[in-house]
Amino acid sequence: MQSADSLSTRPDHGEWRTVAAGFLALALAMGVGRFAYTSILPFMLDEAHVSKAVAGYLASGNYLGYLVGAFAAGAIPWVRRHRLDVARTALLTSVVTTGAMALTSAVWGWFTLRTVSGVASGLAFVLVSSTVLDVLLARGRTSHIGVFYGGVGFGIAVTGLTVPLLASWFSWRGAWLGMMVFTVVIGVPIVLWLKEGQSTAPAPAAAAQHGAAPSGAIRFPWLVAAYGCEGLGYIITGTFLPAMVSQMSTLHASASYSWVMVGMAALPSCIVWSVVSQRFGAITALMSAYMLQMVGVVLPVVFPVAAGVDIGAILFGGTFMGITTTATTVARTLGAADSSQAIGLMTGVYGIGQIAGAAGAGVLANLWGGFGPPTLLASGVLLLGTVLLLGGRVRSAHSVSNHQLPLIRRKDA
Repeated sequence: MQSADSLSTRPDHGEWRTVAAGFLALALAMGVGRFAYTSILPFMLDEAHVSKAVAGYLASGNYLGYLVGAFAAGAIPWVRRHRLDVARTALLTSVVTTGAMALTSAVWGWFTLRTVSGVASGLAFVLVSSTVLDVLLARGRTSHIGVFYGGVGFGIAVTGLTVPLLASWFSWRGAWLGMMVFTVVIGVPIVLWLKEGQSTAPAPAAAAQHGAAPSGAIRFPWLVAAYGCEGLGYIITGTFLPAMVSQMSTLHASASYSWVMVGMAALPSCIVWSVVSQRFGAITALMSAYMLQMVGVVLPVVFPVAAGVDIGAILFGGTFMGITTTATTVARTLGAADSSQAIGLMTGVYGIGQIAGAAGAGVLANLWGGFGPPTLLASGVLLLGTVLLLGGRVRSAHSVSNHQLPLIRRKDA
């Protein structure tokens, strides 16, 4: 008879269906539910005459909802007990609110829809992430985590490729409706495949990850604070990049395709940063990603030409989901008793940064005539996040235990 450990390392079709369902769920709730607005915004600015300030408020409404959804997923016991049912409801809500954006021209209607969509995205991200991570970590499949989080990049790439075509054929309203159709199509396998994992003996590596690390209590607040800086630092580019590029006279026609480059870079980035984390340690990987993202954020501002935009988009897309993957996985394994609580707290603080960044950027862009100054401020916040990660690593180096997460102990302790 084979041991439970050997069985846990066998390829499992159910496990891959869970990863695929999670991949598509993130494409739906995040790639479309949150980031389709980024691709469609330039067309709304031109055709619906949305001001930069209103654009920022709409984005902040979405991020406020995301904050509420993330905290609800982590703090409300009933939500955690029924996480799959709540996640499916959140995904359906994301589908409906995406299409409904085409049915009104009232700012209050858009704001309401974007806020509700944000709640759905926050719930879906936390609950789907906790479900899939529980399955993968219990079986020692850390290499599959990068595949799962690549769903966000896939969704972004699809929106970046299809929105310009849909908007040119059917206006900005057609773009929203087309995105809804896409979410309906990918929603079918999500409903069929997303299930709770079977109870199995955890793989040896996973068992170590589940242990509470004494130093994790020291590091965790630093990680949370740094992740909040990421929320503020990345969101201006993550919301306004195509709108920013569309204001450059020589690049106006290719503005939407800058977002395609972000999505294409994001698609494999989670796997890449997972490998980097395993090789050099999670905190070192996070600090490197923060610094590269800081460069990617400022390049379109300091070099407003095609090369600057393209390289900036690649650096940005190649880091923001890698940061989420690495930070969320570390939070999940730093001794938190409940995966939804840990991920919910991280995502909630991230959401606070997003709200401040998006609303502030819209107001400052209206005052200063562009997104350049707020983008430069955002790069400074990313630098602060890097400093916090370094400080957290130094503090934790004094209290390493035998139960420390192997991923971190190897290089970062």
